[in-house]
Amino acid sequence: MQCGAPANALRETSMSNIEMILTILVAVIAGAALVQLIILIALFVAARKGMKLAGQYATEMKEQVGPVLEHSKVVLQSTREVLQTTKDLIARLEPKLETAAANIAEVTRIASEEAKKFEESADEITDRVRRKVARVDAMTNEALNGVERVGHILNQAVTIPVRQVSGIMAAVKAVVETLRAPAPPRDRRPR
Repeated sequence: MQCGAPANALRETSMSNIEMILTILVAVIAGAALVQLIILIALFVAARKGMKLAGQYATEMKEQVGPVLEHSKVVLQSTREVLQTTKDLIARLEPKLETAAANIAEVTRIASEEAKKFEESADEITDRVRRKVARVDAMTNEALNGVERVGHILNQAVTIPVRQVSGIMAAVKAVVETLRAPAPPRDRRPR
């Protein structure tokens, strides 16, 4: 019986140590999960701000470019109307004013070139707006992809150590259960 008393005391001491270790490991895992949650929330807030800024930037661009496009359309339409009126005038006055017709043809040519310039300007502005929108879209996609990559990395950074700790804990538990199991009875028959 005396030999059994120190063994029981040793088992009780090692059990309380194992429970302490298990408690500490659970606290470490919970802390790691909390840190990951805080980082993911911070990344979400940053991505949300980035998307909001991108939306504001696109709205500003639209507000600035929209009036210019509308004005260009009005000028283009009025230029077309002037061209049509000029052609009609030339058709009526051609028999009487051959020299004036040559001058008016020159004015028509210049007006046509200006209309083309206005049209090219409108096309260029439209292309710039498209490029800016594509750029904002690309930046938003990059930000979201970055958030996704960081989340994946953080998930792996926490999951792998948790699995390792779980494996160690299972091994420790198996050893403790083996030590706690009663020793098999000895056969006391003489040989």
